[in-house]
Amino acid sequence: MILKTGICDDEKEVISTLTKYLEHYEFANNIDFEIASFTESRKLLNYYNNMPGTFHILFLDVEMPEINGIELANKIRQTPDHNVHIIFVSSYPEYMKDSFNVQAFQYLTKPVTEQTFKVEMNKIIQDITSTMSTKLIIPTAEEDELIFLDDLLYIKSIDSKKKRLEFILKERHIASHGTIIEFEKKLFSSGFVSPSPGYLIQLRHLHFIRKNELILCNNDVIPLSRRKEKLIRDYFNEQLLTLAKRR
Repeated sequence: MILKTGICDDEKEVISTLTKYLEHYEFANNIDFEIASFTESRKLLNYYNNMPGTFHILFLDVEMPEINGIELANKIRQTPDHNVHIIFVSSYPEYMKDSFNVQAFQYLTKPVTEQTFKVEMNKIIQDITSTMSTKLIIPTAEEDELIFLDDLLYIKSIDSKKKRLEFILKERHIASHGTIIEFEKKLFSSGFVSPSPGYLIQLRHLHFIRKNELILCNNDVIPLSRRKEKLIRDYFNEQLLTLAKRR
């Protein structure tokens, strides 16, 4: 399982220490952390704005120039990303109360020992695995990858005979393997439906319907079969009615 992890701290020694702890933890627990590090808040924010939903876990220093960790976390939540696990790492415990306002998972006081780090990582991994209904493990050629279902727009069959699939997310594509039927059974209760052979879309990302085509929120066009047209039109009209009532 790959967990994309970001570290933002203006002290390179802290980044080095946390990276070492993560490497030790992944070796002992069969988890692969894909680590990206930043010494400036703005660089992480720019990266995050270009690729929202990128990280599963973020370690943020609180006291940083220009944009402190609390402000940075607030901006990340506004992207919006309500899924990433934010852990503050700071020498100033008085900021702990402020961390609650940005739904921080934990607040660690520097210097962080490896034993404390292990205990907190166990909690994070347990929380991630306990909410797997909002996540999906995608099999890839290298290693299984964990994604948030909210980020998945649709799945497309590339080669049915060789069982090659492509997962289209909001900001990237993932090459995988399997069949549309397999994932349709797995994801039906999460609002996924096959509008035509070779496709499985997440209905919440449907933007509008045009004749025999579906337009998703990223403007991708998906063919719509006559057999599934009524089902999808009924769902779409129901969603429009719900929005109208809220207004």
